[in-house]
Amino acid sequence: MGLIDRLRARRYVWGWRLRYWWMDTDSGARAHVVGFCLAVLATVAQLVRMAVAAYSPPPAGEPAQAVYWWVVQLIILVVAAVVAYALRPKPQAPEQRKAEPPTVEDGTAVKDYGGTVWVEHDDNFLLAWKIVGQDAIYGEGGKK
Repeated sequence: MGLIDRLRARRYVWGWRLRYWWMDTDSGARAHVVGFCLAVLATVAQLVRMAVAAYSPPPAGEPAQAVYWWVVQLIILVVAAVVAYALRPKPQAPEQRKAEPPTVEDGTAVKDYGGTVWVEHDDNFLLAWKIVGQDAIYGEGGKK
């Protein structure tokens, strides 16, 4: 096994270890929170930097267009948010389940199979049928 193969194997093993840590452990969940907080902090820092650049006096000889660019970026942000909201997928209400029990002939004898056996596809027998999962779920106070 060459050096490249050993490096690939180690990368594979450590990749799975990192995925396990990131997805399935408490310290991975804390890392999610820390990463989110750092992302929010970086976003706030960039917004503050943009605001300071927009409202600080421009150096001599440069046009005062920083405010205009800041407003343009803000408008782009609002338009992108509106478009994303308008194009989001609309969830559809679930359809009522239709129960179709298998049909059997009256007078069919119950077969007594012993052990584990294969049963033919067309050899069905229905002993009982009950539709489950159709009742409404009620929360506290008897409301839906």
